[in-house]
Amino acid sequence: MRQIWYLDDVDLFNILCPNKLAKHIQHTPPLVYHKKDFIFLPNEITKDLYLILDGKIKVGYYDDEGNEHIKIYLAKGELLGEIGFLGQHRHKDFAQAIQETTKVCKMSIEKAHELAREYTPFSLEINKRIGDNVRKLERRLEILFHKDVNRRLIELLKDLIDMYGMFLENSNTIYVEHSLTQQEIASLIGTSRKSVSVLINELERDKIIHQETGKFWVLDKGYFDLSSKKTLLDTFSKITAA
Repeated sequence: MRQIWYLDDVDLFNILCPNKLAKHIQHTPPLVYHKKDFIFLPNEITKDLYLILDGKIKVGYYDDEGNEHIKIYLAKGELLGEIGFLGQHRHKDFAQAIQETTKVCKMSIEKAHELAREYTPFSLEINKRIGDNVRKLERRLEILFHKDVNRRLIELLKDLIDMYGMFLENSNTIYVEHSLTQQEIASLIGTSRKSVSVLINELERDKIIHQETGKFWVLDKGYFDLSSKKTLLDTFSKITAA
């Protein structure tokens, strides 16, 4: 089985020149990380771009007192380590696997620059992924600085629905598997685990969601303004057709 890069279901092998691709990309097996393994740490030299093939990764930093702050969570098809591609020589953040058997494919920054110079489609796709990550960080700042804690949680749940939601047509509910603990959710929205637990329990009591560890079901789509989200049904259809 050939080892190739996909970005949001775009097969880079097909959009690059097949005859020249072997000169740029070594076909090596993906790297496998276990839960809590670090992909890189602050101050390490930026040498590679990473594409997540399976699993989930959190990116964050530690303050002067050693407290962890989460910036973003990344999943399948998303890019990691892009600051090296943009010219920054050392990582400011850490990247850590939060799901068992997280698989990533890596490419050296040098190879990526070479491909970007020679193949416009590759350059466009890489820059698209970088832009998507920037927008996610902007979204996190919007949630943190402009919403109260309850609103932060609701907005985060909406983001999780957008990223991982599957519309279960027979039950008219939306199923979301995200593998985040309540502590990780709390870190992401800048509050305590206890506050997250209380708010989620209130949503369950009001029959808006039903939640279990690492997953939840949306029972009231109207609460999240999701009644017109066809993308969720499209996602489910693609998965069941695979």
